[in-house]
Amino acid sequence: MTGLIEPLLDRLPIGFTATESDLIRRAYEFAARCHAGQLRKSGEPYITHPVAVAEIAIDAGLDSTTVCAALLHDVIEDTWCDAVRLRAEFGDEITTMVQNLTDLDHGHVQAATADQRVLALRVLDRLHNMRTIQYLDREKQRLTSQDVVNVTAPLAGRLGLPAIADELESIAYDRLIPPPGDAGARYQVLAFGALLLPAAVRASYLDEWLGELDALPDRRARTRFVLGLALGVPALALILRRPARGTLTGHVLTALRWILRTDLRTWTPLTVLLGWMIVESARNSLGDAAVIAITVPPVLHAGLTRLRRKLGLTEEPG
Repeated sequence: MTGLIEPLLDRLPIGFTATESDLIRRAYEFAARCHAGQLRKSGEPYITHPVAVAEIAIDAGLDSTTVCAALLHDVIEDTWCDAVRLRAEFGDEITTMVQNLTDLDHGHVQAATADQRVLALRVLDRLHNMRTIQYLDREKQRLTSQDVVNVTAPLAGRLGLPAIADELESIAYDRLIPPPGDAGARYQVLAFGALLLPAAVRASYLDEWLGELDALPDRRARTRFVLGLALGVPALALILRRPARGTLTGHVLTALRWILRTDLRTWTPLTVLLGWMIVESARNSLGDAAVIAITVPPVLHAGLTRLRRKLGLTEEPG
């Protein structure tokens, strides 16, 4: 795979020195030897992955050390090379970055304490994996995409990589939308309901709901499950968000009460969201769009009525 290195070197900015270019070439040659014979799920030689991560690093304006670490980022975890051998070849700085990335992936290092260049490498690695996510099974695609939305894309934004954050989110949301058909409308109702829950538990509840939905025997049972769940989500959201007085969550609920006091403030954003759901569904299936238009408004109305009652904004029925 010697044809991969020249295009990579051609991408280097003018400011890179000849010494830096030579080091990047050496890192590529070493990584190619380490990954020799390994294939990705796509069937391509494995070395194409670290080269792609290095290309993203160059395009993101990262330094030559990070580009070398990108080329070598999987050699400790996935090949015969250990940290001692890598340090003998490339010194402490590159080896420490590669080792820290490996430790980060295995949970031995927390993201809050990791070097920013190591965090950037993790983001770049995930971006290329997302670009080739179609080779994973559907469940793995969904779980990976949910993690990208919750963790990796926000991390990219904090690292000052907004274009990468946007691309990560775009790919992930495409994979989180189910294929056209009967499941599409139900999924969107569940996803909308999950938005009411605290962000920290949103993904786990949605995963649990989807698992229960898949286990049901027929369309009628699945529809009944989704509608019943949608009616119960506001109460669940209140329990999970129950505040102590004076906390940020308490202020959020104060704002929520203000919004819910009038139909105008309540339904204006919900109508926009509902319209978006219908338009997005119609791109894949007019049937899904019709189901959303018919079923979601009454579900929302019932849920809002229950939520207002829980918040003490309406009188209990006599």
